[in-house]
Amino acid sequence: MPDDLRYGLILRTAMEILCDRAHPIPPVEVYEEYARRFTPNDDESKLIKSGEPRWQAIRGFVTGDAVNVGWMSKRGGWSLTEAGHAALEEYPTDEELSAECGRLLKEINKRRKSAYESLSGVHDVIARALELVGPGTWTSFDDIAELAETTSEEVAHFLADAKVKIPNSRRVINSDGSHPPDWMVNASFRGTDLLGRLAAEGVQVNPDKRARQEDRLTSDVLRDLLDIHQASDAVPAGRRAWLIRGSSVDGRDLVPVWLHKGSASLAATTLREIPIPLSRDELKTVVQDDYQHKSYAVREAKLAEFDAFCNRMRPGDYVLTTTQGKAYVGVIAGGASYVASSDQRSNLRRSVDWLNETQPVPFAHLPQPLPAKLHSQSDVVELTENIPAIEELLAALDITLGETEPEPVRALSFPEIGQDLADDILITREDLQRLADLLWENKQLILYGPPGTGKTFLARKLAGQLAEPSAVKLVQFHPSYTYEDFFEGFRPVQRTDGQLAFDLRPGPFRQLVEAARQHPSDPYILIIDEINRANLAKVFGELYFLLEYRDDAIGLLYSAESDFTLPPNVFVIGTMNTTDRSIALVDAAMRRRFRFVELHPSHAPIQGLLDRWLARLRNDDELAVHNVDAPEILDALNTRIEDHDLAIGPSYLMKPSIYQRESGLAEVWETAILPLLAEQHYGSPLAILDRYRLPALRQAVRQAAPEAEPEQPVS
Repeated sequence: MPDDLRYGLILRTAMEILCDRAHPIPPVEVYEEYARRFTPNDDESKLIKSGEPRWQAIRGFVTGDAVNVGWMSKRGGWSLTEAGHAALEEYPTDEELSAECGRLLKEINKRRKSAYESLSGVHDVIARALELVGPGTWTSFDDIAELAETTSEEVAHFLADAKVKIPNSRRVINSDGSHPPDWMVNASFRGTDLLGRLAAEGVQVNPDKRARQEDRLTSDVLRDLLDIHQASDAVPAGRRAWLIRGSSVDGRDLVPVWLHKGSASLAATTLREIPIPLSRDELKTVVQDDYQHKSYAVREAKLAEFDAFCNRMRPGDYVLTTTQGKAYVGVIAGGASYVASSDQRSNLRRSVDWLNETQPVPFAHLPQPLPAKLHSQSDVVELTENIPAIEELLAALDITLGETEPEPVRALSFPEIGQDLADDILITREDLQRLADLLWENKQLILYGPPGTGKTFLARKLAGQLAEPSAVKLVQFHPSYTYEDFFEGFRPVQRTDGQLAFDLRPGPFRQLVEAARQHPSDPYILIIDEINRANLAKVFGELYFLLEYRDDAIGLLYSAESDFTLPPNVFVIGTMNTTDRSIALVDAAMRRRFRFVELHPSHAPIQGLLDRWLARLRNDDELAVHNVDAPEILDALNTRIEDHDLAIGPSYLMKPSIYQRESGLAEVWETAILPLLAEQHYGSPLAILDRYRLPALRQAVRQAAPEAEPEQPVS
């Protein structure tokens, strides 16, 4: 970006034009006033390919950014929001204003990316629901969020993301019928005047600029419509899977009855007769009354089970049940109904087409991770993320459902390490392949060693070779890092009505896990930089168990899931600087769960790395003629450092500028290496540092060099 393009000034000028206007003004008036106030410089006046001056193009996208961060609105004319007024006062310089706008935009883009990743798995649910929102109707973020089992804020960010283009998404507005804020609007697809578009389609917009509630399709209406449409589909879209327990219902095994009658049921012993479907809120009220004699934990569990059985299950969903160490699989064939059973053991019922009533599958023969899911204590457990395992089971039983044969699933694997990577980072292919093999076998790997040995660099290069860029995530631990930062926790969010609420938000590890579930044939790698700087037991929590026992499940601290598992395609690479905290302080639990590989200047693959790098530099750059004795000086330094863990790695000296000027090595020595050594020798006499200074080491290298043999005269 050229230095004399004044992005901040161009943005501030537009905002100041709008600052004193009480009402939105047409863009043409903004442009006219802009011409009077702003004088472009030579670079800003240059014409771009479209034929317009560069400053006008800049004005377009910086004001667009201001709309995205909530400082401006371009709906019905241009205007400045309250947040925009506050920004003008809080950031008095052009540079500060532009920087803050960029920071806010980066946060929003990050939030939208997170929403896109977390909701990709229910993309089809949202798309199918919006197919039913026709002209003359509308729905809200809250309604779509209830269907997708997420938050309205996530739905808003999801629909505003540039990658999301779902038909009819222009008909999603706030639940009170008002227009969403501009940052919630995808201008390129949804448009900027949603209420205007709804009015043109037949929705009545009241004088208070709110769409009429009578035209709204609520979540309950959409759910009913989805039921009708899905029941008529030969192959259910958005198929789910469920485990329903029936082997011990008040002491009786009902599974043989289910197999004989083609059904599945829940006892619902004290549940009154209810209409089905019943909204979750109404169902919650019923459960609170009918099960008031039970603990709150029982009431929450019953609500989840009844809601899943009555509202969320659909005809065509897979269903599993177990008894006497064997499993049966079927397909739900009908809707839920309430039938007052004589023994009060099966009041809620659904018809099921059981597929293997004569071929039960022993638990030991179930595909992973189904055995772990069977350990859940709940009577109803969702298994949707395990549909590939269920379909693998059906294939093993030679059962087909008359649907198109799915393509064979590609096996999870690491690609072979290529010679190109070895040549790039100057580490042998055999050493790199060994690291990849260790990671594959154990799922978790830690690279440890003193500073400057390229631990993070190597981890990123290795991960980039083994997985796609989108499947690699890096986090850095620090002493304040917690489970809530790493996996999931409650975070304050501002709702669309301006009130503050706390939402359960996924951390980077949970996001990676959920993405990995969507692509089970692809490796996903989490890099944890400085893993030993955090309280590992506090950060990992119950996940410690899953790092070792990948085939088992465990309950989570905050989520309702009682059967969370780590997918087999999730791998972890940690880096550990041995000068920050001794490796001896890493507890036995962590040692057992990770393989440890030391990177040290005196051992392969780091030994000789600086020599190899410098040789390549001298071949590529004829200016690199100074300080070529750096490898010998570094070896001499590490020989004088008595503590094995405090050695200095070669990356400090792997900078071309060191070898392009005579003072390069001395500058790095005085500003990077000696301060580090001084910190390590804190409290010791200053004279100790003299043995580490560059002149002393250079003299020692000269003295250690063998004397050159005298030249022989030519005969």
